[in-house]
Amino acid sequence: MQCIDTPLPLPYIVVDYNGKILQYNSLSSNLFNLDTLDISGIIYDESMNKLVKASLSNESTQQIEVNVHTKESSLVLFDVYLSDDSNGRMHILFVSKEKSNQLYLDKIIELQERLAHTDFELLEQKEKLEDVLMRLNKLSGPFIPLSKKMCYIPLFGDITSEKINLISEHVLHSVFNGEYQNILIDLTAVGEVQDDGINKLIDLIRTLRFMAGSKIQLIGIQPRLAKVLSTYELESIVEFKSSLQYILQNEYA
Repeated sequence: MQCIDTPLPLPYIVVDYNGKILQYNSLSSNLFNLDTLDISGIIYDESMNKLVKASLSNESTQQIEVNVHTKESSLVLFDVYLSDDSNGRMHILFVSKEKSNQLYLDKIIELQERLAHTDFELLEQKEKLEDVLMRLNKLSGPFIPLSKKMCYIPLFGDITSEKINLISEHVLHSVFNGEYQNILIDLTAVGEVQDDGINKLIDLIRTLRFMAGSKIQLIGIQPRLAKVLSTYELESIVEFKSSLQYILQNEYA
């Protein structure tokens, strides 16, 4: 069993198909008691059947809800995201469903329900693109599905760790529950950038790329922010574009 240095901002464990823990990150070590060396040591007995059944599915990525033993509590509800690889290993990402997180999710879901009344098919009509962009500019950082395959995440204001932590929770849920092949993250309206905030943003980008395998495009990078991002060597996992309008007109026209 090996502790790995991974940028994932959530507890992460890799097991073989017998349930033996092969790798884990520091967040998992802090949260769970891994002395048992087996995934059954942290998953509640009744939830193990659900986990085993999901691992036998032919789907490449799955989400299930399980009860988990943590160091602080004998029973905590988690969303678990599963994906397997060509080496016969199962990658498991844990997302807590504590009430503090759920309260924020409920607010974002309410916002999404309002947005659902907007017909985003209008994006195909270029003469109405400006009006749609104005609507998006009024938002503070939500997850917006533009189509079944493409989603848009505009960020506004200062980049802080608190803000990115809140955004990450819902973005991860939404991406893993959909079939998004193209994730657009718009940084045009970003203000001040804090070191811990940009680190959290980079963690989110790498997590989306690692778990979902989606195409990620960063939009509207200003020179000051470009200098900060250049130290993270993101070229292998993201593409940089000038604006949402450019993408829609040149790649999806």
